[in-house]
This record gives sequence, C-alpha cells and structure tokens, in this order.
Amino acid sequence: MKLIVGLGNPGAKYEKTRHNLGLMVVDNFVREKGLSWLHNPDLSSHYIKDADLVIAKPTTYMNQSGIAIASISHYFRVDLEDLLVIHDDLDLPFSKIRLTFGGSSAGHRGIESIIESLGMEFSRLRIGIDRPPERLDPEKYVLQKFSTEENKQLPKIIEKSIEAIKAYLDSGIEAAMNGYN
Repeated sequence: MKLIVGLGNPGAKYEKTRHNLGLMVVDNFVREKGLSWLHNPDLSSHYIKDADLVIAKPTTYMNQSGIAIASISHYFRVDLEDLLVIHDDLDLPFSKIRLTFGGSSAGHRGIESIIESLGMEFSRLRIGIDRPPERLDPEKYVLQKFSTEENKQLPKIIEKSIEAIKAYLDSGIEAAMNGYN
C-alpha cells in the first residue's frame, strides 16, 4: 500500500499560496484520475483509497501535518518507506522538482512534524519555490500567493510533479529519483 500526501494549510485564506503547492499537486492528480475526496475527521484528512493507493490532504495546519499523516498511515497500515510527501521547498529554485528519500526537515515545519511523528525514512517530492527576496521573512513569503509570472508557470510545474508521482508509483523511489533529481 502506497500513501501520497500533499502538504498545505486548510482554508480559503491559504489557497494558491506557495506553502500549498503540495495540495495543488494532489488535487490535480486526483482530478486527472477522476476520483473524489472523502473526509474523515478522525484521520484529520481528506483522502481517497484506490486499490493499493491512498492519497491524502491533511486538514491540520502545515506545522501539525505529522499528526494527520501518522493517523492515516496507521489506519491504512502503510509502511513509512511507502509514504511520498509532496511539499514546497525554499532551497530549490522556482519550478525545480526533486524526488528524495530520507533526510532532515531543512527547516520545513510540515516535514519536521512528520519526522517527529513517524521518523525520517520516507520519500519526498520537493517543489522549488525559491528563496524570498532579502528583506522578506521566509515564514511570510511561503504564505504569499504566487506572482502573476509564477502563476503562468504553475500548470507546467504541476504537470511535471504529477509525472514524478507516476514514475514513483510505477518504478519506486530509487528508479524515479534518477529522472527527478
């Protein structure tokens, strides 16, 4: 059983912000597959169970993502090495995507929460949002909406991210990392 999770913050206030890029990707992936979300408050998530795949969007805030992911992974009995988390990344240039396995949070609070709840040994689809301009606080930057120019590029970034998810599902993390690193 594989579990794919898109990270972000719930609510209209955070829609289309840099920090919600993971949610945007899973929403588009689900739409492409023609599936519909279910909600389970006990799992703190919206989710879809499709054969041997679970797709989830935590309903917790980013900094508490680990709580939701621990609940849903335990409920569906998903091994940690079968978890793929999709999230924004300040350390990658805008639009760059990278599949990785394990490692530290690098200051990403959502990833930090997952590591605290479950451990480090899971796969990640990191999507670059670039560093903020010099005087802007990174915590404020990630909660801003994308610029007009960035918005024009989002469909291509989301499409490329979905291709990476499919490669991960088809070939596993090690093989997929070769094409998205």
